Parts: sequence; structure tokens; C-alpha cells
Amino acid sequence: MPQYCAFISYSHADARFARALQRDLEKFRIPQPVVARLGRAGDRLGTVFRDVSDLGAAPKLTDALTAALGEAAALIVVCSQVAVKSAWVEQEILEYRRLHGDRAIVLPVVSPQAGDGPAEAYFPAALGDMPPLAADARKSAEGRRGALLKLVAGLLGTGLDELIRRDARRRQQRLVAGIGVTAAIALSMAVLAGFAISAREDAKRRLSQSEDLIGFMLDDLRGQLAPLGQVGVLKSVGDKALDYFESLPDGDLTESALLRKSRALYQIGEVYFELGEFAAAHESFGLSLEQARLLAAADPASTDRLFALSQAEFWVGYAAWYAGDLDRAEQHLQAYHQAAWELHGRAPDNPDWIMETCWGANNLGSLAFGRARYLEALGYFQEALARIDLLLAQEATLERRFERSAIHSWLGSTHYHLGQLEQSGAAFRQALSAELDPDNALHREERAYHHGKLAAVELHRGDLDSARAHADAAAATAAVLAESDPDSMELLYTRAAQGSQRARINLFLREPVEYAPLAAAVERLLGADRPPPKWRALALAVADLGVRLGEPGAVEGARQLLGTATAEADPAAAARQRLDLAVSLAERDPAERAQLGDLLHAVAARYRETGDFDLALPLLRGYRLLDDPAIAGLAEALATAGSRHPDFTRGDAAFNSPQEYQP
Repeated sequence: MPQYCAFISYSHADARFARALQRDLEKFRIPQPVVARLGRAGDRLGTVFRDVSDLGAAPKLTDALTAALGEAAALIVVCSQVAVKSAWVEQEILEYRRLHGDRAIVLPVVSPQAGDGPAEAYFPAALGDMPPLAADARKSAEGRRGALLKLVAGLLGTGLDELIRRDARRRQQRLVAGIGVTAAIALSMAVLAGFAISAREDAKRRLSQSEDLIGFMLDDLRGQLAPLGQVGVLKSVGDKALDYFESLPDGDLTESALLRKSRALYQIGEVYFELGEFAAAHESFGLSLEQARLLAAADPASTDRLFALSQAEFWVGYAAWYAGDLDRAEQHLQAYHQAAWELHGRAPDNPDWIMETCWGANNLGSLAFGRARYLEALGYFQEALARIDLLLAQEATLERRFERSAIHSWLGSTHYHLGQLEQSGAAFRQALSAELDPDNALHREERAYHHGKLAAVELHRGDLDSARAHADAAAATAAVLAESDPDSMELLYTRAAQGSQRARINLFLREPVEYAPLAAAVERLLGADRPPPKWRALALAVADLGVRLGEPGAVEGARQLLGTATAEADPAAAARQRLDLAVSLAERDPAERAQLGDLLHAVAARYRETGDFDLALPLLRGYRLLDDPAIAGLAEALATAGSRHPDFTRGDAAFNSPQEYQP
């Protein structure tokens, strides 16, 4: 008997849909009449294999992946614009058919994110000229639920009509129950508004209404609609529930009902957050927090209520952070952190509470880091590290080792921005020393990131050989990851970023630099719809590399890119890249020096405000070019940090006179 009921093949761009499809297939309950007719032992399909969830990326199909294909009763292919060009999907289809021959069951499903063309336009070539009739999860076709049922029918080898009929009957019963509850609430409230009822009876009715609505939200409607992607219904229910809860005086409810109300509001907030309705999510989380505070105040000794309060504080803070309200985010994340420590104080050996204190400190450290408050961030990350070390002493699980490496990475970045190069390098080495899963793509991507950051530290310290070794390791890992899914823009960014780092080090070593692939990658990234800030920052860095190398057309392209970047509301994270590029242009063409003044002034103001060491070197380069006396203070800061960066110790970026710079 096959180990897996199905193997899902998909491109990285369709990962979200593939993840949801795996979950829905494994949760699907086969109607009992169908179970009986087919003689199945249970009403579940079985385990679904999704390669990225179980295996890391690789340049070719691994033995483990081939084994999984051999142990799958069917192959489900998620079809889309990117999948049709994916060499990885192509390999999996061909290998599955090779292993299973004429018995191969291959079921295409068109991704909800596919375009408006015919389904066949998104089929990978390996499916052949006459593939089976595809399920189509697009809204304009069968939708997610219809596509799911068609896939289930294909996996069971049963008629689709029977599944649709029985599934529709089950959903109709549940929705009718929900509508009945909602109608009962509306009717009851209308009666209450039209007739004089005693306060006691009014309270009883309101309590009953609240209990019914909350039960409906928690136990039926949300649990059934969320997996189906019924966004409109979920949003409508959330809107109505919020209106209702706001109209219901808390004095009418028992403490038990208040707890259920708080849970319902919390879940409504999660629904809104999933839908991208952040303002509504924030409102719902806020109402949930009010209830959690009331409950915790009513019974301060209750650990369950304190934990509920801590979670409500976290979600309000997280929503505020996401919305850019950092002051409000900090207030609530501080409250979450405090509650986590209080939970730990009540049960010091409880690993869940220890982990809560770790997350609480790490959240505050990340927030402080993002606000360039590096000393404050350092303290929080050190606290988080001490907490995860306490857990590792109890049980050194893979997940905890991964958490620890991430905290060390945060520490490395924080030390770097504080100008503590030696401590920064030590932290990144600690991150690299963690024993992680070599077959986990996320772990490998993190390891590439650690190598890349350590390469930057070693470059600043002037150890170019060590810098190149780490840059090579980062670039090699990033290349393997990117080749596993050529359609992934995020993996393309990772590959280009690490490649840019290695190219810069080769430039300083006067060794050959492969510039064309980096320029092509940046062109593709900037061609995306609304490229994120880090992609734009990479474009500036690659443009700077082109100017330094004297690549044809690089100067004009850099001017255009710099003009576009400065015209936008640039994130502070790209300040260094903008100034580096502007200085490199001015070094090539003295006429560009007139453009440096305003940019230098803006970056210098940020440097004075934050003390961000990352800005010291580009500022020094700019002031050196203008022969400004401010260079002395910057040179001292770099020398104190132990910097021997080539841009610091050499006379100019083109290395025409590679003299030692004396601060």
C-alpha cells in the first residue's frame, strides 16, 4: 500500500496554495456512504507529500524525493504561469511517470493565481498533449472547493457528482444553522427593541444570543469557511459580529461568557488579518484585549487568563507594528513581555513560559533594531539568548537550535551597527556553528545569510581571504536554492545579493568579476510589480559595482537609478547604498560632486541621531572627496572599531593610487 495518497508538485510561487491544498486534502472527510461503497477502512484520504515541507531544495531530484514519488498513489500538479516554465515541476512529472508507468495517476489543478487563459495554457509540457481533465481553482472556474472535490474524486476513483451532492448537503446544513442563529439574534433584538422587557429577562436573552453567536463563530462557521477561502462570508460575519459585540453591555454577561466573547473577538481579528483587513483586525484585537484585561483583573490568580491576556497584548502590538505605529506596538509588546515573565514566575520549569519570555524579548529586540536603537536591541537579544539556552539545556531540539542561530544572527547584526566588529563576527560564527537540518531549505537559506553577513564583517576588518571564503559559501548555497526553483523571485534576490557580495570582494582583490548576471537579475527584480525596498537597495549596490568596474553604460544607468531612488520615500535601510553609489559616481566624474551635498547632509543627520556604524564608511568617502574636515571624526570611529576596509585604507575606489589612508 502506498505511503502517501498523493504527491503535490508545484512551483515556489504557488507555495501558499499548495500548502492549503495539502491541509485541505488531509482534513477532508469522505462521506460515509462513499466509504462503505469503496470498502475503505476510514473516512480520511491519508498523508499528502509536499516536497518543500519535507525536503530541502536541491539541483536535482534527491534519492529521498524519488522515493517519495515512488510511494505516492497519485501526483497532483499545481499549474500556473510559473509552473509551466519550472524545470523542477517538469522533473517531478517525468520521474513520477517513469516510476509508475501506465498506472500513473496525474491530476492537474490550476492555481487560483493563474491568469485568465484556458487551463491548458498553464499545463507543463511533461503532462503531454492530452492531459486529464484539470481541476480549476480559479474563481472564474470551479473555485477552491470545486477543485478540491474534483481532486478527491480523482484520488478515490469515484464519481464527482456524488461527492458534490453530499458535500453541498453537509455545507448547506451548517450554513442553515448559522443563518438560523443570525436570524434568531436579529429577531430577538427586534423584539427587545419593540417591547418593554424586564432587565432580568433582557439580560438572559442577551446572554443566550451571545452564547449562540460565539458558539457559531468558534465551532462551526469559521472552522468550515476558512479552509474553503470563503473570504466574503468570513468578512461579512466578522463585520456583523463586531457590531453586535459593541452593542452588548458587558454587565449582561457572566465571566464565562466574557471569556468566550474574548476568544471570538480574537479569532475574528485573525480572520481580518489573514484577509489583509488590518484596520478591522486591529479593532477586533483591541476589543479582545479589553475583555482579556477584564477577565485577568477579575481573577488575577488564573494562569489561563493571564496567558490569554499576554496573547491579546501580543496581537495588538503585532498589528500596530505591521501598520507602522511603532510607539503603540512597543507599548503592547512590552506588556506581552511582562506577562510572559509573570507566567514564568508562576511555573519556572514550564518550557512554554520560558519560550514566551524568549519570544517576548526577541520581539522587543527586533522592534528596537528596526528603530535604530541598537544598544537597547542588544540587551533584549542577549536576554532572548539566555532564555533559549535554558530550554536547550532541557532538550536540544532542532527547532530550538534554529531559534538560537536566529538570535545569534540578530546579535551579530546589532554588534555590527554598534561598530563592534569583533563581537559581530563571533556572533555570526556562533550562528553558523548550529547543527541544523541540511535537507531543510529554510535552514540552508539562513545559513547562506549567516555566511554573507560574516563575509561583510570580515571585509570591514580587512581579512579579504576570510571574507571571500564566506562569500563563496553564501553564494554557492544561494545558487543551489535558486536553481531548485528558477521562477522564485525571492530566491533570485537571495542569489543576486550573495553574488553581489562576492563580486565586491573580488573587486577589492583585483580578481575577475561576473557583472552581467547580477545586472540581469536586478533588471528582472525591478521589473516586478512593486519591488520591495531590499530589492531596490540591491539594485543600488549592483549599480555601484558597475560604476566602480567601469562597465559600459553603468554611469548613465546609475544616474537614472539614483534619481528614481531619491525621488521616492526611501527607506533608511538604503541610505548607505544611495550614498555609496553617489560617491562612486562623483569619483568617476567630478561634475557629480555638486549632487553630494544634500545626500551627505541627510545621511550625516541620521548618523548623528543613531550612531549607526554602517553609515560611517560611505560618509567618510563622501567627505574625503569634498575635502571636508568632518572626515577626522569618521576616520577615528572606523579605526576604533578595527576597520581595515579597502574603502577606508585606500586612496580611491578605482585603486589608481592604492596608498594607505592615515586617519
